[in-house]
Amino acid sequence: MIFIDVQGTLISDSDKSPINGACELIECLNLQSIPYVVITNNTKFKSDEFLAELRSKGLAIKEGAYIDPFCVLESILPPCKIAAFGADKFKQTMRNLGYELDENFAKAVIVASGDDFKFDEFASMIEILQNGAKLIAMSETSIYKKNNRSYPGVGAIAKMLNYATGREYEVIGKPSKEFYKAALELLNLQNAKAKFNDILIISDDAKGDLVGAKELGMKTALVLSGKVKDAKNSGVKPHVVDKIYADVSEFLKELYAKYK
Repeated sequence: MIFIDVQGTLISDSDKSPINGACELIECLNLQSIPYVVITNNTKFKSDEFLAELRSKGLAIKEGAYIDPFCVLESILPPCKIAAFGADKFKQTMRNLGYELDENFAKAVIVASGDDFKFDEFASMIEILQNGAKLIAMSETSIYKKNNRSYPGVGAIAKMLNYATGREYEVIGKPSKEFYKAALELLNLQNAKAKFNDILIISDDAKGDLVGAKELGMKTALVLSGKVKDAKNSGVKPHVVDKIYADVSEFLKELYAKYK
């Protein structure tokens, strides 16, 4: 049973095309009826739109095998007045989901990935938090990759805000336990009867995805096709990563050998 990351694992950070072996891996999992869930910290498009986009790239993800932070957000914070910080597409999607962007009466500061944060925005976040709003991070990624450059991830920004204001924060997406529990429930809807120690998670983000997964008992596999190009520079202790692959095509070869 498998959890599979998207960005840097199934699709390229640079041009969003499928990474070597990605489409074939999903096809193999479908053909062999291996339970899996594609897990992503997508925060730019509504869940159904992003899933459709992945399928249009040749990733034949089956129904009930996809989850992103928007899939669980409403159960944690129903639509209300918020202060949203991140890409413009994230803000528009929040509006489309029924949230009202109002920094003066925000119940929560919600932070998502972005590559153009200004210090004035950080000042606004701090002021709103000091006025009593809760802090919600759409993920806890350490680094956000775009155009072959590395920007502070949502987790890094949330930790900065925590240090600046003393406000604790809640994580919606990976690697929060609640997000992984929701993904586990999708596996169990596939009649997998899974527990965390039955899961192998494959990701390019050792620090942002695999540390939390390892703490829950999952087996972990790092691919070097995204954020991390050298396992020695993954930012985590060696015991966190059980296996290392250049990309998912190497993992696929192991599956082919197993199911011959």
